[in-house]
Amino acid sequence: MEKYHLWTLVMVIFLFTLPISTAAPYWVKPGVYIEYTATRYDPYIESQVSQGIRPELVTTASILYFRNGAIYWVDCHNDTTIKFKILEEKEGYLTVGVRIDMSNVTVKVSVPSGENLSPIWEQNEVIKVETIPIPGNSGTREYKVYLRSLRIEGVYRIRESDGAVFSLNGTYYGHTFLWIDPNSIPRENETFVVFPTLNWTMKVEKVSVRDKPTKTYYGKFGPPVATLSLLGPPLVMKGIVEFTTQTPESLRYDPSTGMVISPTTMSILISPDLAAIGIPFASFTDERVAYNLEVKKDISWAGLLPLHDTNAEFQEVQKVPFSKARTVWEYLFLGSLAMLGAVLSVRVLRR
Repeated sequence: MEKYHLWTLVMVIFLFTLPISTAAPYWVKPGVYIEYTATRYDPYIESQVSQGIRPELVTTASILYFRNGAIYWVDCHNDTTIKFKILEEKEGYLTVGVRIDMSNVTVKVSVPSGENLSPIWEQNEVIKVETIPIPGNSGTREYKVYLRSLRIEGVYRIRESDGAVFSLNGTYYGHTFLWIDPNSIPRENETFVVFPTLNWTMKVEKVSVRDKPTKTYYGKFGPPVATLSLLGPPLVMKGIVEFTTQTPESLRYDPSTGMVISPTTMSILISPDLAAIGIPFASFTDERVAYNLEVKKDISWAGLLPLHDTNAEFQEVQKVPFSKARTVWEYLFLGSLAMLGAVLSVRVLRR
C-alpha cells in the first residue's frame, strides 16, 4: 500500500511540474478540419416523451445566435454537424472557419416594430412562417420560422502561441475548445472563457482522467483520456438565458495529441470558438449517446457532442502520465443527466 501511494505521489508531482506552454499542437495547420456531430435517435426521443417532455423540446441543438442586431433562437430536430476548418496561418494567428449544418429547424426571432425581418436562412428552405402574438404594446414582433435546413457560418482567429480566441474585430473570448496543448496541463483558476460585454469569465476547476478507452464516431481514444472541468458564476442574459447558480462546463480531450474529442460532456456548450461568431450559448445533444448514457448506462462515450471526423495527421507520441481517477466518470455521468434537465428547464422558461 505504501508503495502504491509513493508511485501516485510521484505521478502527481510530475503532472503538475510539466512546463506550462499552450502552443498549438503539431497537427494544427491550414487545411485541417475537425467535425463534431449531434445525431437524432428515435428511441431517445420516445424515452423523453414517455417522461412527459414535449417532443418539440427534444432537440439535437438549441442555439442562441446574435446577428445583425437581432437575437435568434435556433432549434434543430434532426442531425446537427459542426465543422471547424483552419483556413490560413499568418503572422502567428490561425484563421478558422465554422460551419453548422442543421436539418428540420425552427427559428424564433423578435423584430422591433417598423423594421423588417432579417433572414439568416435561404428562402427556398422555408416551410412556413408564423407571427407569434405578444401581449400588450411591447414594441416588437416575434416570428417562428420552420425550415427544412439551416447553415450558420462564421470566421474567427486563434493565436498560435497560447490558443487565445478572437473575433475578426479583435474581441478576446478565451482559450480555444478545439485543442489543449499536450505538453501542458491547464492550471486551476486559469481563465478559459471570457464574455467581455457581460464582465463574465469561466475558469478551470480541475483536470481529471479516465484510464479506459473512450468512444467517438471517429474512433476510440486513450487511455488515458482527460476531462477539463470549468466553472463560472451565474450566467445571466436578461430575458434570454439565466442560470441562477454557478455555471458548469467541461470538455474531454486526448492528452497524447491535444485533440478535443468532445467540446462538451454535459450538452451545454459555452465556447469561445462559437462566441467569436455570435453564439454565446448553445446546447448540443447527440441523442444516441444520451440514450446510451441514460438507458443503457454506457459511460464509455466521450460526451454529448462527440468527434465525428477529422483529417488531422496524428503521430505516435509519448503519453502524458496522469494519476488515476476512479470515480470522476461516474460523477460526470450523473452531472450529464442533471444538466440535461437544466437545459430543458431553460428552454421551457424562454418559451
